[in-house]
This record gives sequence, C-alpha cells and structure tokens, in this order.
Amino acid sequence: MPLPPYSRRHFLQTATALGVATGLGGCWPGQGNGQEVQFLNRSLPPQLISQFQRQLSQGKDLNFKAIANLQSLFENLQTWHNPQGKNSSPGLWGNGPGTKQLQSPAQLVTGGDVWLEKAIQTGLIQPFASSQLSQWSTLPPRWQLLGQRNDQGIPDQAGKIWAIPYRWGPTMIIYRQQPFTDLGWQPTDWSDLWRPELEQRIALVDDPREAIGLTLKKLGYSYNVTNPAAISTLAPALQELAAQVKFYSNQYYLQALLNKDVWLAVGWSSQIIPLLRNQSELRAIIPTSGTSLWADLWTMPAGSEAADITYDWLNFSAQQSSLTQMATFSQGLAVPYQNLDIASLTTNPLLAFSPELLERCEFLAPLDSASADQYKALWQTMRSAQTITG
Repeated sequence: MPLPPYSRRHFLQTATALGVATGLGGCWPGQGNGQEVQFLNRSLPPQLISQFQRQLSQGKDLNFKAIANLQSLFENLQTWHNPQGKNSSPGLWGNGPGTKQLQSPAQLVTGGDVWLEKAIQTGLIQPFASSQLSQWSTLPPRWQLLGQRNDQGIPDQAGKIWAIPYRWGPTMIIYRQQPFTDLGWQPTDWSDLWRPELEQRIALVDDPREAIGLTLKKLGYSYNVTNPAAISTLAPALQELAAQVKFYSNQYYLQALLNKDVWLAVGWSSQIIPLLRNQSELRAIIPTSGTSLWADLWTMPAGSEAADITYDWLNFSAQQSSLTQMATFSQGLAVPYQNLDIASLTTNPLLAFSPELLERCEFLAPLDSASADQYKALWQTMRSAQTITG
C-alpha cells in the first residue's frame, strides 16, 4: 500500500496508509454556531482541545475542525480571500482561489512556516493584536521570528505578529538497522550519506531546500546561505550525493525504505515518528551537525473579526500545562514558551534535542529571488542525473 503524498514543503494531498498519514478531518466538541478553528489533523492532542472546551464560559463556543493537509488549509485561505474566484491568479501550487465556496472565514487556521511569506504578501492573513497575547513575551526570539515579520513576509523582530507557532520538529534520517549492522557502523550525520557503501541506497525527499541544505550543512555552512553559487565545493558535493540517491519523492520515499529498495531515507519527523511504532527494524536519528526544522503556526484569515475566545485559546494553549500535553501527546515538539527547558518539549527520546544540538539546527528562511534562482539551478543540475521519482 503506498504511503501518503504529503510534504511539509510542497503540501501535496495526504491519504491514510501505514499509520503515517495525517488522517481524515473531523470535529471536536463545540459544534454549534460558534467560531471555527481549522487545524492540521493530528497536530493538536484531542485531550488539549477537550480540556479547553470544558473550561469555556457559558455562552462561548469555539469549534475545532481537523483538515487533512496543509494544501487544503492554504486553499481555504485563498477562497475566503476571493470567494467568487474573481481576478484570480495562480496560487502557491499553480491553482487559483475560488475552487470551493466557504461561507465565512475561520478564526484561526494552521499555517506552514514556508508559505507564510506568500500568505502575507497576497493579503490572505492579518496580524494578531500583540496586546492580547499574554504569553508572547515569554517566547524565545528564535520562535518569535517565525511569525513576526514585515509586510513583505520577511522575519523582522520589529514586525507585526502574523503567525504564532505551536508545534515543530526536525528533518531526520531513518534507516534499516540490519544492513548497517552488517557494515559495522550506524549513520550519525549527513556526511554518512556520501559513504561509498550507500551508492544507490538512499531515498530523498524531492525538495531543493532539504537536499541542498543538508549538503551545505555537511560542508559546514548554513541551510540559509544566500549565495550558494559562490561555494565552490557545493556543486561537486551535490553531484556526488546524486550518485548515492536511488529515489526522489515526497510521496513514496518511506515506501521505498519499507520495500527494502533503499537502506536509508531523509524526511520529516511528522511522518517518520508514527511509522516507527510498528516497524522495529527501522531506526531514526537527528544528524549531529544539525538539521532543518519545520513548524506549524496559527494564522488569522483576512476579513475575520477576532473574538475574545480566539485569544483565550491562544493564551490557554501557551500555558505550561498545555505545553506538557503537547509534549506528551503530539507527534511534534511543544513550543518553548516561558523559556521551558528543551528536554521538556517532548517525551519521545527520538526528538530529544540537547541545547547544543538545537543551536546547530535551523528553520528555513525566505530567499530573495536571486538566491532562489541559484538554488533552482543547482537543483536542476543535481536532479538531471536521476530519473526515479514518485
């Protein structure tokens, strides 16, 4: 059975398979005529939603609706912004808004960190009122900059609060243990992907920021280098990595691992961690030199009128007891409000970051057009040597 075509970077549609999918959408208590929250399915613990609903004051209502994938959430923002599809232009995935009718915007919608810039620039979302966010000041600057941006969508500590992070995680290496036991070593870092034993044994997500970024990290640079063409060692390293890769896919990279077509794969923790429950032969690690990080964030659709209960939820979910539930029951990591110790952000040992390791990890920053063109050219050259995709 194929794995779901779900990608944090490209937001392809998801489906249920092998315990890796985000699952079907659903609703939680409070399904009357109240305000709606649309969230990425399984990105919130049901226990946390239920606790919030039990504590609501009489007469208040907030409906939580799970949406299967990030693409659908983004398309909802497009439709609310232009419900009749008038004067529409191609969206982030090349299809314009107006594909479906939604009566009124939700109060909150899960956003992906990599499309936040686009959502701001095109007026799909509006900023939050900082005065009503009681916990925002306790969020470390690194996480504030995920959502605090200027009007062009560029991270800016003096900018407005366009998004509020609530869950995050790393890009990881996942591998079959037996082949490496036979070799007498186990993968620990990105540099291991270049070992000759792994030629044509690797599945890699079909994503330039991830592939080029991990190569930059292996060479001692940042994921967010703005002039990659100036690094003379980068193009040769990418060509060497291309020779190692058997399979590029955002849809089937884990399926290739399960089918034993490859020994090792690179992908996102939100997909990898659930898979490990029923696959004792697999092991996952966070590379020791650091990795890229992803985040789910709350955004407020343009045109919605923020209700008090919306901020009640945002402040409630940032309390320490709520963060503990996120750490215990979510597939990601809790956001470190109140300067929580990094070890308390998850109960999953596979996602345990030391402060030193976290310092070596990076959220992907927006690229200017010239830098984006360089990444595109490097990626096209790398991908031209490989034909197996999915």
